[in-house]
Amino acid sequence: MTSWVQHRNFLVTAFLLAMTFCNVTLLVRVMPSLRNGYQDFTIFYSGARLLRNGQPFALYDLAAQYQMQLTFAHVPIRQGPLPFNHPPFEALLFVPFTLLEYWPAYLVWSALNLIMLAVSVILLGRHFPQFAGVPPFVLGLAATAFFPTAIGIIQGQDVILLLLLFVLAVICLDRGNDALAGALLAAGLFRPQLVVPLVVLLAIRRWRVLVGFAPVALVLGGVSVAIMGWRGPLDYVRFVFRLEGTPAARAFGPEAVPNLRGLIAELPGLSASRPLTTLLFLAASLGVFFVALRRIRSRPRSIVYSSSLAAVTTILVSFHALVFDLSLLLPMAFFLLAQLIEGEEKKISRWTVVLTVLLFLSPIYMFLCLAVERFFWFSLILLALYMRLLLTPAPAAVLA
Repeated sequence: MTSWVQHRNFLVTAFLLAMTFCNVTLLVRVMPSLRNGYQDFTIFYSGARLLRNGQPFALYDLAAQYQMQLTFAHVPIRQGPLPFNHPPFEALLFVPFTLLEYWPAYLVWSALNLIMLAVSVILLGRHFPQFAGVPPFVLGLAATAFFPTAIGIIQGQDVILLLLLFVLAVICLDRGNDALAGALLAAGLFRPQLVVPLVVLLAIRRWRVLVGFAPVALVLGGVSVAIMGWRGPLDYVRFVFRLEGTPAARAFGPEAVPNLRGLIAELPGLSASRPLTTLLFLAASLGVFFVALRRIRSRPRSIVYSSSLAAVTTILVSFHALVFDLSLLLPMAFFLLAQLIEGEEKKISRWTVVLTVLLFLSPIYMFLCLAVERFFWFSLILLALYMRLLLTPAPAAVLA
């Protein structure tokens, strides 16, 4: 190993350590608020409590949600509920946590999130030869340095479970187990706005993904019907659309989403014209989606490339995508890091370095999310990743 490579690897490790320190510092700062129920775990706990109390029909009643949250969360500035805007079947998953008080339940779920994140890292490191020269410590450090996964765990979100399912599905696709990959992705339908585009993009070359996806999706739909009756899935869809005009929707409004919707809605002169904004968003999303679809379909079989482009495209075109949803980019971020650590100096492009740094730069997330509350600007970084992937000539690499 040359001195230049040693120096570069030292810089990469030091950078990841610094970003991990930033994320841990944020956790320490918000810990008192977490004890009082400020985090998103509140929505899962309250939904599960409603089910356990025999109130499934109140699952999408904002007043009932708020009354339930007042029994365990103490947030003086909150004048309404954190809305449970997930499918009915997911509330069932969290019912066992209601056997504990809120804070212990959150700690148990956080521990499970850490375990699922560790399993995801181990699976990626063991399966893909691209990581052969990357020390396991560096991969683990990259996982804790990646702000979207850190904030997902802090918030008590379900996105780490989705990440694990995505990693398992990518490995299954790489092994040729397409139907199993589809079944795993279907299990992530608690975030349909992310899973459905992912499935379509990955199934364009591997249609057997749909063979596994369809039956699991039907089973989960059946579970939702069993919980709330035949109108349950329809009530869920109506509730999500009704939220758009309520104060509760401010947390995931256009200024907070790092996708095409946020970028277009915040363009000067467009915020006052909602029909025009919607039309431009739909047109841009369809364009971005179908270009990616065509690229994946015409490309040599490289699951590394296909899954990376599918993940970036999915976030760009999704209607709701918050900072923790970028956790789906963790596998691609790992591949970029592997190129920095193992690649030869002349073969590492400046774009690869810049995009990798921006993906892991916690201060930029904190500034856009917490300081100025304009996270939609991060969509420009995602668009740069999208374009870089489209222009990548080598089938075996994520970015050249």
